[in-house]
Amino acid sequence: MNDTSALDKAVIDTLKGLMKDRFGFLIETFISKTHTHLEELDTAIAANNVDSIISITHSLKGSAGSVGALSMHLLCKEYEDRSRQNDLSDVQNWVEKLRIEYDRYNNEIKTYL
Repeated sequence: MNDTSALDKAVIDTLKGLMKDRFGFLIETFISKTHTHLEELDTAIAANNVDSIISITHSLKGSAGSVGALSMHLLCKEYEDRSRQNDLSDVQNWVEKLRIEYDRYNNEIKTYL
């Protein structure tokens, strides 16, 4: 996934224009809530709770897409689709891969802004 930018700059630019002074709060909220969602996903995977895995990846997909976290959005879409098809091969690596993209997003958004 590292060949894909962590940021969708068009989404970021649009959000900055729409949100104005609330943009920073939106990004901070995404960053803090995503950290929590990743912990919840780790727990769901450990419990082999497919319904929770689907729910969490779906939620992460939407929030990542809405703040321009492109690579996270794409991974979450893949993981949600695979979970719905009951394909949990390499599921134990999903959270680690998402955390890598989460860190890339954090670094790129700070640089971009």
